[in-house]
Amino acid sequence: MKLSDLLPHLLHAFKSESDLVRAIEEISLKFTKERDFIGDYLQDPRLVSAYAAFYLSTNLPKLAAVTHWLTEVEQEELKQFDLIDVGAGPGTFSLAWRELVGTKSAMIETSKLMREQATKFYQGLYQEEALFKPELLPQRKLLLFGHSLNEMGVEAGLEYIKKYNPEKIWLLEPGTKQSFALALSLRESLIAQKWQVRFPCLGQAECPMKNTDDWCHQYLHVTHDPQVERLTQLASRDRRHLPMTVMMFQREARVAETEQLARIVRVFPQTKFSHEWQVCREQDERLVLARCEFPFKLSTKEENKKISDWLAGHEIRFEVVKELADRVRIKLV
Repeated sequence: MKLSDLLPHLLHAFKSESDLVRAIEEISLKFTKERDFIGDYLQDPRLVSAYAAFYLSTNLPKLAAVTHWLTEVEQEELKQFDLIDVGAGPGTFSLAWRELVGTKSAMIETSKLMREQATKFYQGLYQEEALFKPELLPQRKLLLFGHSLNEMGVEAGLEYIKKYNPEKIWLLEPGTKQSFALALSLRESLIAQKWQVRFPCLGQAECPMKNTDDWCHQYLHVTHDPQVERLTQLASRDRRHLPMTVMMFQREARVAETEQLARIVRVFPQTKFSHEWQVCREQDERLVLARCEFPFKLSTKEENKKISDWLAGHEIRFEVVKELADRVRIKLV
């Protein structure tokens, strides 16, 4: 979806590209330096429209990138699910879901202007009515918190989960220490209710980063339509390299063998001889962190080039070659 597809369906008609950029800059200021007044933009059709144009267009590839952490079977299975988009805003992830998966979505949004903007998008883009009643969705349910749990809090999030009883839950938040604290709280509550963590954890044990100054987050590198890329450059907002806090939960138990699996949680600078990562893995029914080195000589030049592009969030299958004083040397299998 191009930016030009969205612009005719905004609540506010911007006079020029520079007019839109100024509005995006105003919103960014409220999100950073003027957070005490962050809710003010929800009363202004101009700023709601700017938010919709910028964040919807840049979140479309974000949702697609997140699905790449699923297996091909799981990606195909998404077509059996409808989406409940909690804190939907102008339909940001609902529209992304429609473009990516193609099934229905129902939005939960308290802002009147945001609902009006979502309605206008659906009517203009698809000649459909926007749905705000999750109970009318015909298929199995996947409930998504897309940059909304940090606004409503964990208790409110758990109430939505209890009310709509989905089979899957996705959490997409900024990759900050504050977001991780919320995600960790949600994780502990859901595990206590017998939910299974599908991503990023490879087990259900206590997070090894709990009670530390560190936090678990992933990185996405996404590409945008040239129109969107130009807008991000004019607004001086990097939307290609995105730190994210992503968690996925499901009712059914994870059946994959996790003994030889690890999740990269930090990529260290390469040495002259090896790739270096911090990983999280399951060991003796505990989740533990370990520093790993993978020697270049164990892969071809072309393979090493691809491995150099791996980011936090990537899953590896490995065998330990040697236990060193402060790390383990591994080979990929």
